[in-house]
Amino acid sequence: MQALDRIDYSNNWLTLVFLFALLLLVVLKTSNQQKLFGYSSAFFMKGFIGKKTEERESLLNTFNIVLLCFSVIVYAIFISLITAFFLDITASFTVFISVLGFVFIYLVLFLVLDVGLAKLFEVQNETSYLFSTKIAYLYNTSLILFPVLIIIYYSSLSISVLLFVFMMLFLLSLLLLFVNNKNLILNKLFYFILYLCALEIAPLLIIYKMMG
Repeated sequence: MQALDRIDYSNNWLTLVFLFALLLLVVLKTSNQQKLFGYSSAFFMKGFIGKKTEERESLLNTFNIVLLCFSVIVYAIFISLITAFFLDITASFTVFISVLGFVFIYLVLFLVLDVGLAKLFEVQNETSYLFSTKIAYLYNTSLILFPVLIIIYYSSLSISVLLFVFMMLFLLSLLLLFVNNKNLILNKLFYFILYLCALEIAPLLIIYKMMG
């Protein structure tokens, strides 16, 4: 009996996307291996986040732009596969491009609004470590999620395993975000809730208006 290939050839585009993301990782490693290791271990390296806070480096340098693009691709693949799983459809390149655009706009607005709101409320110094923490955990999650995506896609493991891994990473990031910023959060809880709500909801509203 002839063996059947598991991979759906209509989804070969995803292999190319994985290869492109892997190429971005090579660029990041070549550019600054130490920084890449720091972001990939940010959950367990509080000192790295503190160092990035003190440096106050621009988000528009080459390394950060490439890492942002890598993260956008990873999150777009994740959402595309999860959506296809729950809707019982084949993940298509068209859907992926749509999700990619949404994730890119959302994350860019998230970063812009985060910096903008901090300046508007004149709390840059108070929230600088919080901002660095969120960025580090955002990138850390994408770097951990990338090999998991590859393993899930090219193995017999269920997509539900991927969802479980993501939820664990998400909950861990929330827990560490609170633990590492508990003084700021508890001392200014009301303002923090307003700040967080504006930061999380505003990008979605802006994207909705852009699409309307």
